[in-house]
Amino acid sequence: MRRLLSANLMRLWINKAFWFTVLFMIGLESAFCFMLLKQNSLRLDIVMYATVQIIGILVSVFFSLFMGTEYSDGTLRNKLIVGHKRSSIFLASFITGIVAVTIVYLAWALTGGIFIAVIQELPYAKTIEILSSGIIGWMACVSYIAIFNLIGMLSSNKARTSIGCVMMAFILIFAGLTCYSMARPGFLSTSNSAVFQFLFDLNPFGQTFQMMVGDTSVMWKLTTYSLSLSIILSGIGIYLFDKKDVK
Repeated sequence: MRRLLSANLMRLWINKAFWFTVLFMIGLESAFCFMLLKQNSLRLDIVMYATVQIIGILVSVFFSLFMGTEYSDGTLRNKLIVGHKRSSIFLASFITGIVAVTIVYLAWALTGGIFIAVIQELPYAKTIEILSSGIIGWMACVSYIAIFNLIGMLSSNKARTSIGCVMMAFILIFAGLTCYSMARPGFLSTSNSAVFQFLFDLNPFGQTFQMMVGDTSVMWKLTTYSLSLSIILSGIGIYLFDKKDVK
């Protein structure tokens, strides 16, 4: 496992799509902050939560391109030939994705945090609320990686991997917005609203959407859903990947 992780991280370090994603998130967050400064406003809900809503799309692009080379370059086949376990290969890819998305996420968070720290002084309670929301967002990113890793490891075609991951990112956004609309009080019956609220909470996009809530009970619920989803998808992925015929 250690050798697999080391090789994956070395590939990640020189991956242009990964570093472009990091720089894009920094640039996008900076642009939002400068725009708000020109308007003499620095709203925390926009600075800290607006741009992160598209992180699933960005991650789907760079991670699918990164994983696509596993099959197209014969890297995966070589790993199997030298005796690495399929479960280790799958988990190494998942952990590599977590490292990558954490760097992207921190790049976004630090950029917004620096602007906030320079412009205004936050009370202690507000700082704790932002940190709690940050945990929700990070766990949502881990869920994204679990989904994209499952798609990438089971797809033996680079183009299909990229298309599948990007489509899934957009599907999660549209599904999340739909569930959010359907879960509003009074729109449906209580039981039906509860179902849509659960689906919204389980959706990684729905979790990033709810980052601004700052409620401790919501934080624990959403992080539990993220962790559960990641474990379940990884378990399913390991089982299916073990049965897959790798050519």
